Amino acid sequence: MRLFLVLTVFTLSGCEFYREASPEDISRAVYSSAEPASITLISMVKNRDDRSAHSALLINGSQQVLYDPAGTFQHPDLPRSGDIHYGVTPRFLDYYEKYHARFSHYVQSQTVEVDQATANRILANAQAKGKSPKMFCAVAVADVINSEDPFRGVNVTMFPEGLRRDFAEIPGVQDSFVYEYDEGQNRAWETETAAVN
Repeated sequence: MRLFLVLTVFTLSGCEFYREASPEDISRAVYSSAEPASITLISMVKNRDDRSAHSALLINGSQQVLYDPAGTFQHPDLPRSGDIHYGVTPRFLDYYEKYHARFSHYVQSQTVEVDQATANRILANAQAKGKSPKMFCAVAVADVINSEDPFRGVNVTMFPEGLRRDFAEIPGVQDSFVYEYDEGQNRAWETETAAVN
């Protein structure tokens, strides 16, 4: 009974069982993209009503990271500290998108180019925020970006769909979509490992 209560408290508080990456792990994993500096809102959108159910942020500044507050994605080779996954190469981003895209949801990415200094300040905001409780993904994402141009019009909201709509109003935003038809969350890297072995 006591174990059940402890697990319930951890679940409700948004805590998850994962190993916090050391500074050395993070330093070894750093990935710098050749693409222009940018901020990308990643939305997991329900096919049923075309409304976003979860928000994350790809931050591409001096390094590329994934800020995934209250998210469930984990990869054994991707160091994580707080709500930030470090070393997000295109391969890991592909894994993240495939993990979320399925018969019930598609993934929409809304990319806005910024200067590197802006992207780095947003990363610093995300690092300072630490871990977010469950269901606070949209609040956390809005909070780390809306002190910076061109994101000052992004409202703090509990609803990922509101965040997606606000991003759509930012001049120059570029959209991309990922559709898959798996039954559940696709751990593509496990399938690839099994094929190699």
